[in-house]
Amino acid sequence: MQTSTAEKLDEEHGTDPDTRPNILIVDDRKENLLATERILKHLDAGIFKAASGNEALSLMLRYKFALVLLDVQMPEMDGFETAKLMQEHEGMLNTPIIFVTAISKEEKYATQAAEIGAVDYIFKPINPEILKSKVKVYLDIYVQREQILKLNAVLRQSNEELERFAYICSHDMQEPVRMMNSYAELLAHKYAAVLDEKGTKYLNFITSNARHMQKMISDILAFSRIGREAPQLENVDCNKLIKEVLGEFETLIAQKNAQIICGNLPVLKASDTLMRALFQNILGNALKFQDGSKVPEIKIQAEEKRNEWLFSIADNGIGIDMKFYDKVFAIFQRIQRKEDYPGTGIGLSTCKKLIEFYDGKIWFDSAPGEGTTFFFTIKQGKE
Repeated sequence: MQTSTAEKLDEEHGTDPDTRPNILIVDDRKENLLATERILKHLDAGIFKAASGNEALSLMLRYKFALVLLDVQMPEMDGFETAKLMQEHEGMLNTPIIFVTAISKEEKYATQAAEIGAVDYIFKPINPEILKSKVKVYLDIYVQREQILKLNAVLRQSNEELERFAYICSHDMQEPVRMMNSYAELLAHKYAAVLDEKGTKYLNFITSNARHMQKMISDILAFSRIGREAPQLENVDCNKLIKEVLGEFETLIAQKNAQIICGNLPVLKASDTLMRALFQNILGNALKFQDGSKVPEIKIQAEEKRNEWLFSIADNGIGIDMKFYDKVFAIFQRIQRKEDYPGTGIGLSTCKKLIEFYDGKIWFDSAPGEGTTFFFTIKQGKE
């Protein structure tokens, strides 16, 4: 039984994807195919040959190529038409094509090749060293791109596994910590009279740390949920939402005599839950990071910018040294001592994740002792 061209190629190159990059040479003359193969055979690449545009298209459906060397003048289907059909296939969209021709060197042909998307246009007779040098450049680019794609895939999988682990752990830890806190509070309430000063002090350590752990678990759980489920989009009146969030901080605002100035905010097509968490974190930090030397003042504003809104939340608190810029949005990273400003180090990383989920950006401008202004952009909604 006669062996087909495809079967011969499978025997030569293997049916599994080759770890090396592949080159496709297309020319209707066998002697040209063999000559080009001889020039390139010492490169670390698999070499495929096609004697027509149709054969090249068939190979393209079966194999992945780092580069195509395509003869312009071929019967039935010329190189330009072959290249156009190749680029209709999703897998070939970013594959560089070098046209090789022995016909006219007129500029219009090179222009036509460029319009199709060719990366180069060279003429026969081919200079072996120049061709080998050009091909090697594109092979190196391909290998580097593939390595980056693989690393990104591994990193994405690791991040997903880490978030799943965080979600499971934080979810399962909620109940035992809640029980620990409840029994500690019960002990403090029922047996306060029989505890000496040291006993009361130790019990206070237990309850305060249990509450801190509850807050951390709650924050990790919220962080791990972002992006796992598509949030329900609705019309969110940010003016109403800000009033509700500030109501949650009513006692703290009164204690510090804080002044809140809020401009006219928009109604957005967004998730009420996620927007609420965003304002809770940034406003909570604005109220917390004060040193008591001045009356806290917070300004909340929004400005429409094309198809998105630019929000700013400015405070006159202790400020942040800009050398810690990258650290601010990293999870579990803290700039201030926990003893001075309690917290979990998760809030702003949650804000960043929320904003990026909406294809927005978040940044800040600050200086020690001069307060901080956080900026973030929110689009009308994420489809």
